[in-house]
Amino acid sequence: MDRRALKLQQQQPKRLPATPVFKSIKKGKLPRPFAKMGGPRLSATDLIDVSPNHQVIFLWKDGQILTDRSFYAWLVKKVGTTGRYPLLEMHWHPSHKGLHIKTPCDALNDYTDRQLPGAKELDIHTVKMYDPKLESDRAYLIGKFCEIAGIDLGPEGVLL
Repeated sequence: MDRRALKLQQQQPKRLPATPVFKSIKKGKLPRPFAKMGGPRLSATDLIDVSPNHQVIFLWKDGQILTDRSFYAWLVKKVGTTGRYPLLEMHWHPSHKGLHIKTPCDALNDYTDRQLPGAKELDIHTVKMYDPKLESDRAYLIGKFCEIAGIDLGPEGVLL
């Protein structure tokens, strides 16, 4: 996807109307490209419509200590009736790399129903070690993702 097309996707109106609810997931319960994710340490939201053409999903992985935990977020564009094309992927790994995003900008690969292996990666500087186990830190990471992805937060007519 070229830069202009990606920018147009970011600029389209999108809204996350409420705080996402996380629940345990089992492998195969989520649609592609997330179907292989699951297990006792993973919690995820459902795919949430943020516009007629876009969805988001959030996932966090628990661990005994902070460096074993991680947080992930995806913005996908609906393709046809069941397909999804990832526009933005955000990762938070306290053990390494910190907060970073991946985007298919200028990629030649077709990422439909895939994640973004080999896509451009951008570092997002943070000053705090966020703990995905804490609801307040997950809320911050969700807010940061929505800011980057151009997603408004809260009910229509109200900005949080």
